[in-house]
Amino acid sequence: MTKINFKKEWQFLKECEKETRTGICAKQRFIEILKIVENLPTPAKILDVGGTLGTALWLKAKFPRARITILNQSAKGLSSYPDFIKANAQSFKTKEKYDLIFALEILEHLYNPDGLIASCLLALKPKGHLLICTPNLSCFPNRLFLLAGWTPGNYSPSLRFFTGNPFLAKKITDFGDIGDHKSVFTWKGLSDLIEKYKFKVIDSKGYSYAQEEEIQILKNRYSAPPYWRLRLWLNNFLPHHLREGMIFVCRAPKKIDQKRVEKGILKEALWEL
Repeated sequence: MTKINFKKEWQFLKECEKETRTGICAKQRFIEILKIVENLPTPAKILDVGGTLGTALWLKAKFPRARITILNQSAKGLSSYPDFIKANAQSFKTKEKYDLIFALEILEHLYNPDGLIASCLLALKPKGHLLICTPNLSCFPNRLFLLAGWTPGNYSPSLRFFTGNPFLAKKITDFGDIGDHKSVFTWKGLSDLIEKYKFKVIDSKGYSYAQEEEIQILKNRYSAPPYWRLRLWLNNFLPHHLREGMIFVCRAPKKIDQKRVEKGILKEALWEL
């Protein structure tokens, strides 16, 4: 395995961050991704679902021979990007097939996570790969919070306030200051869902969201990750399935039942069915 220069990679992520409207959170996940992708076939076409100019810059540096396509529901800052698809991550179709799809920190924001997994499967080449990063509902801190009857740290019942947990920030009052995390899975729950779409999970890793520097949430809003030293220390000792975030690397089947897969893409709200 190629030796990774942690400081150099972290600094490069800060450079990539300058190209985004929001900061790149959970920088540690990119270090884990580098360890994983060495074992995957070299991709010619990559789709970055929910991507930004910052993540595309990182992908171009790590996959210099690949064509990187960004798919995002918002065209802000992306309309001039040469390979941009404006589409909803829960329900999209692509004209071409991809070797590798990244869905980084997007699943938890979706009303219908099945739609993302199904859409990605339809956009992949046979035996192509999907890499998902998302918060872990069953991480060690959340287990302690739930034992105390408190709200898990990575779930957002309110879009405006952190509620039901004394360890979470109290001063946030504006929409957009906290993540709209509505589809947060346990490690086992996400693994089961992925396999229901006939993907094979070939690798998985855990990571921490803690970092010393503040995270840019929106253009002029920043948030300091609380207790970051303790969280990073814990991350070094915890098994991967108890860490704050989780990475799943999934291989698509050689053949798919398209009609069955398309049933995962919800065209309307449940109460309108």
